[in-house]
Amino acid sequence: MLTGTPRRCKDRDGYHQPVATVGIIGLPNVGKTTVFNALTGLQAHTAPHPFSTVEPAVGVARVPDPMLEALAAVEHPEKTVHATLDLLDLPAMARPGAAGLGGRFLGRLREMEAIAVVLRSFEDETVPADESGTNPVEQAEALLLELALADLEVFSRKAEKAVKEAAADAAKKPAATAVAAGLELLDQGRALRSRAWSEVEQAAFHDLAPLTLKPAVWVVNVDEDDPQAREVADAVAAAVPAGDTVVALSAHIEEEASRLDPEDRAELLEGFGLGEGALARVVRATYDALHLITFYTAGPKEVHARTIRRGAHAREAAGKIHSDMERGFIRGEVCPIGEVVACGGWDGAKAAGKVKVEGRDYVMADGDVMLVRFSV
Repeated sequence: MLTGTPRRCKDRDGYHQPVATVGIIGLPNVGKTTVFNALTGLQAHTAPHPFSTVEPAVGVARVPDPMLEALAAVEHPEKTVHATLDLLDLPAMARPGAAGLGGRFLGRLREMEAIAVVLRSFEDETVPADESGTNPVEQAEALLLELALADLEVFSRKAEKAVKEAAADAAKKPAATAVAAGLELLDQGRALRSRAWSEVEQAAFHDLAPLTLKPAVWVVNVDEDDPQAREVADAVAAAVPAGDTVVALSAHIEEEASRLDPEDRAELLEGFGLGEGALARVVRATYDALHLITFYTAGPKEVHARTIRRGAHAREAAGKIHSDMERGFIRGEVCPIGEVVACGGWDGAKAAGKVKVEGRDYVMADGDVMLVRFSV
């Protein structure tokens, strides 16, 4: 239940609370901007020649959420607020040793919480493949190397300084050891996330914002009728670090679908056998990569989807609604969203005894609806 006014960022469509910031990268002519348009519903410029994107484009993708819509249907609020993803479409990367625009924007990519990498697996005579090729495994390997080289440069500069700092202060020795271990891995052309790191080691990396430690979602852009899409995605999954998520989609069809009203969009996606569509699949992959879950607030003014890290406690979740709620948290009244919908709304769920009272240390579950009791 919403009992306070959250601080929100404003975009062209109103207010939103971004789940995460995701940078979209890829080699030239892989359909990177088409994927961006499909996810955001925008119409960023695309062209059938390399490096047609010369400046980053920023967009907001509204997270599809059937349960939120079902909650709104029983609560009848004035407003329904979806969670969102903030997406940054960066200029194309160049293969290692080649000239390109992407390298200038790696600093922007370091600011992102996750990376979506678009790979080309489609044939189109009107869109040259000289810069990228159509083998997504080779593209993935080239981009992994490019990102590792970018991190290697940063770690190389840091390593010498870290050794000096450790010599002057023994407390900084673990950080220097961590940087040296990271440098060794990167020197082999491997991503930092290809191994586990302790909290102390990750803290040592924090200021370096390593690209190869960020969660990654690999988006394979396939022909709309490619019968081997699943096999191609599996081959990419075998080539990238374990735990990375791979999604296969037809960006061209998904871009067309994104510009239709919901009913026509669902019909088009069903006609092509694309199920729920690219946005839902990429969002789910991003949620998994960042260990995110959704909880909800509901009331006569609005129902609202809110996102937290898996394992977050009730008091922390209250802070996602408003900082006053976190500071003055007394208790949370919690019920799974499915129960709320089945009972015809929050009041019905409470009357049916489905709502539980939880303290500040309650670990939020995916799909919880929560009313916060607090005192300022």
